[in-house]
Amino acid sequence: MSDQASVADAEPRQWRVWGVPFDARIVQIVILATLILIVAFNNRFVQYEYDRFVLEFIVPVAWILVVWREDPRRFGLTLGDWRRGLPVAIAGIVVMAVIIWFLGRMPDFRAYYADTVDGRPMWRLIIDTGIDIFAWEFFFRGWMLWSLGRKFGTDAIWLQIVPFALMHVWKPEIEQLSTIIGGAFFGLLAWRTRSFLYGWLLHWFMLSWVLIVAAGYL
Repeated sequence: MSDQASVADAEPRQWRVWGVPFDARIVQIVILATLILIVAFNNRFVQYEYDRFVLEFIVPVAWILVVWREDPRRFGLTLGDWRRGLPVAIAGIVVMAVIIWFLGRMPDFRAYYADTVDGRPMWRLIIDTGIDIFAWEFFFRGWMLWSLGRKFGTDAIWLQIVPFALMHVWKPEIEQLSTIIGGAFFGLLAWRTRSFLYGWLLHWFMLSWVLIVAAGYL
């Protein structure tokens, strides 16, 4: 299945507001995604990793199934092209292991991520981070990327960077700036493999490793 065929809709449904036509799918995802991010940012229900798993994975998948009546696999919830994605993820892990080893020891990284650890043992931190990033990657590089891709094609890779970067504004400045390149890379990887899973593996390693290094586990 080609990239173009996987995102093409024959007749996008339109809504009219005050006589102005809108693509109904775009309206829904922009409103719902913005609400989810605001609620996730401002509230703690159980633990933020599990809160975000419900808000950023369960809610979008339920919306796809119940409201859109579509197969979630069309939104990157599949192995996709693992022969392309897995080697890229492994190579990325090797490169980022070295970079994060130095960045994670910087004072601003130590100050920010030490609070995030909250006294959890390393094994618990890795599991919690994996669950959190699974939802995070599906939200941006699955649901949002492929929903926007039906309307905007490959430009959706750049569009999903904006909310992704904004969700990093309270983190160290180097990490904030890196979201432009990182968001584009994760989006491109998801597009070429038709799966968010390889970006998830790499992103999971990156966050787990920076937490381990910054918190002084090693």
